[in-house]
Amino acid sequence: MRKIYRRRLYFLLLITSFLPICFLVFNTIIYRHEKNIISYIYDTQTSCLNSSKNSIIELSTIPPQYLVVPYREFALRTSIACRTFKLDNSKKDTANLHPKYSKYLRGRFPYVLPYANVTFNDIENFYTKILIKKKSKDSIIQTSFAENITFENIPYKFQNGMWYPTGVTSIQRTALLVPLQGREYNAKTFLLNMHAFLRRQQLTYTIIFIEQISPNGHRFNKGRLFNSAIHYLQKQTLNITCLILHDVDLIPEDDGNFYTCERNYPKHTTSRVRQLGSTRGYTRYYEFLIGGVLLLSFDIYKTLNGFSNLYWGWGGEDDDLALRLIQQRMCVVRPSYDLAIYIGLPHPRGQRNNARYGLLAWTTVRLGTDGYKQIEPLTRIINIHQTSTLTHLKLDVNADTNNSPSLNTITKSLKQQQQRL
Repeated sequence: MRKIYRRRLYFLLLITSFLPICFLVFNTIIYRHEKNIISYIYDTQTSCLNSSKNSIIELSTIPPQYLVVPYREFALRTSIACRTFKLDNSKKDTANLHPKYSKYLRGRFPYVLPYANVTFNDIENFYTKILIKKKSKDSIIQTSFAENITFENIPYKFQNGMWYPTGVTSIQRTALLVPLQGREYNAKTFLLNMHAFLRRQQLTYTIIFIEQISPNGHRFNKGRLFNSAIHYLQKQTLNITCLILHDVDLIPEDDGNFYTCERNYPKHTTSRVRQLGSTRGYTRYYEFLIGGVLLLSFDIYKTLNGFSNLYWGWGGEDDDLALRLIQQRMCVVRPSYDLAIYIGLPHPRGQRNNARYGLLAWTTVRLGTDGYKQIEPLTRIINIHQTSTLTHLKLDVNADTNNSPSLNTITKSLKQQQQRL
């Protein structure tokens, strides 16, 4: 009996001694496999390699453009921030004024929450009549839609669809693009605050709301809205040099968070967000995130082929864009955590996109055939309404475009509205 017990004991000891070795070998194999997959992101080529449809393709022979990403693990482990890059350090130049040299910077931004009865006309009237009557920066304005407003009267003029600071020339011409589906109160709150914020930095700017009209109850498609609006902007004569893709429920809290595009890199400024009324403080989001507020040029947007057009509902489209950035060997720059802070307005969460992980796995397969370049037949502009405080585009993102108005008709209508302002 003792011999049997000894043999069993020796056998158990032998098995136990081999377990760490097996575990190490297994992890090494998995690591190399994952490393090979992820390496395709950085080594992707634009050429296409032909392969037989009936053959089984080994990992080492997968054409680079057919990248399959283990998305969940990859996103949690990966940072797309430019670690060694510093933000543009522009010299003081009144002919091309950078926001950091604005004399109206005050640090923390005193955002205003209007009453529920506020209207778009109230905001228009505030910036064209009420605010300009303000005599000093210390005076407080009381209105029928909000109280204790401390926004300064910074000299600005509206001309040909853009707001210009008086006496200086901004370094860039900025378009703030905000996708919408409902959320009317958030849109009004955003509009009331953002004009004051942008003026503190003495930007030359326009604000564009892109509203999805869904007569058939279609879910929200943020990617199509952004692609459509930027396609529309390309046909205008505003000479925009900086695009800001902005969620409607986020308001910046520090005017040192400069809303300027970097020369060669996208910039993501939504590093920390605190929810209005919450006692939890700021939430720092994962490093892979580029949603919320993203600043980039037309050229970068075209290089990425913009957003995918396939994401319906909440979630996925921003991470899809982040994967496109990596495939194009781009990283994002971020301001310091002390400055890139936002207040998040409450809103009902949209219907979750349960197909997002399947789409994200094949992002790079679709990059050239699913995005900005393919948007024109997928949407239709139903209406364009312009005031001095915003341009409001209303889009049907699923409509048959055969009956859509031509771009010349839309442009002519817009110019007529501008002449009436």
